[in-house]
Amino acid sequence: MTSKPSRILLVDDDPATRIGLVELLTDAGYETRALATFEEGLRALRTETPDLLIADVRLGAFNGLQLLVSSPRTVPAIIITGFADPVLESDARQHGAEYVLKPVTPSLLLEMVRRKLSEIERSSSRPCADGSARRCRAECPRA
Repeated sequence: MTSKPSRILLVDDDPATRIGLVELLTDAGYETRALATFEEGLRALRTETPDLLIADVRLGAFNGLQLLVSSPRTVPAIIITGFADPVLESDARQHGAEYVLKPVTPSLLLEMVRRKLSEIERSSSRPCADGSARRCRAECPRA
């Protein structure tokens, strides 16, 4: 039996970055959905259960970290940016997200993706914070 590919939600307002990252992630075997705005990303997080979120810091009036914390469920994340910001980096890490500067080396990004997805696999056998027997990652609302 073949396992389903991991689902990645990519939110970046730069078309060239979106196209390049979709190609990289798809070629690596991931099911990737790419969106351009904070609002589209938030809608997707409310209706879908991606295994991983990759979001740009700058998304119009909002940022990728706001997208992560606005999600109705916990989702592992990688925040990418072209601008170093130690405060934002610290906030991202406090929420369990990786934080990486552009331009991102493809091999580095793919390693981060593999690492975040393997963290999910290790944690998915634990019960949810609410004590239910549901799998922790996608089905469990934020505690």
